[in-house]
Amino acid sequence: MLKKRYSAIIILLTFSLAAFSIYPYVNVNSQEDVKEDITIKTVLFDFISSQYKVAVGKDMPQDRLQLIVSSIMEASKIFEISPLMIAAIIDTETNFKNIIGSYGEVGYMQLRPSTAQFVVNKYYDLFESLNYTETSLDWIEDRLLLDPRYNILVGTAYLKYLMETHGDTYKAIGWYNGGGNDYYANKVVYKINRIAIKYPVI
Repeated sequence: MLKKRYSAIIILLTFSLAAFSIYPYVNVNSQEDVKEDITIKTVLFDFISSQYKVAVGKDMPQDRLQLIVSSIMEASKIFEISPLMIAAIIDTETNFKNIIGSYGEVGYMQLRPSTAQFVVNKYYDLFESLNYTETSLDWIEDRLLLDPRYNILVGTAYLKYLMETHGDTYKAIGWYNGGGNDYYANKVVYKINRIAIKYPVI
């Protein structure tokens, strides 16, 4: 019953939040698009900075905050995934801390280098167009830690791959770092709900 309930929630979120990952970026030609874009960025700035401060006890440097927000927005546009969903996964994984996990997962979106290498090779043309042409494991591992933009792009590409593979957003989230279980997916959905409640303007 709980699974059905959360599945329904994630379906609603997928459709309702999709607008935030597509429309502000396709052609920003109207004042409405610009306002929507600014609204989403404002939400991300506030959410990320507050979650990081709670986790670490200090403010995130402004240049790093700006880079994370711009990277989430870019990844959202490229892979047509809600920026709020991307932010919720990063918050679930690391609370926006750039860390190495206990099993070798790297950076904000906690990717194993071998997984990242698979994803980069699968979407090689896309990453090449973004000036990321190297595919060696050592380079990828270093870049995942040192380049937030790269980490978020690869993490979002991996989520896109899981969506294409499983044909279901809820299942894809569950497989991102939860071995396909509902517990992880529910954690991410809960965070998305918290964002929506905290920022009703969206």
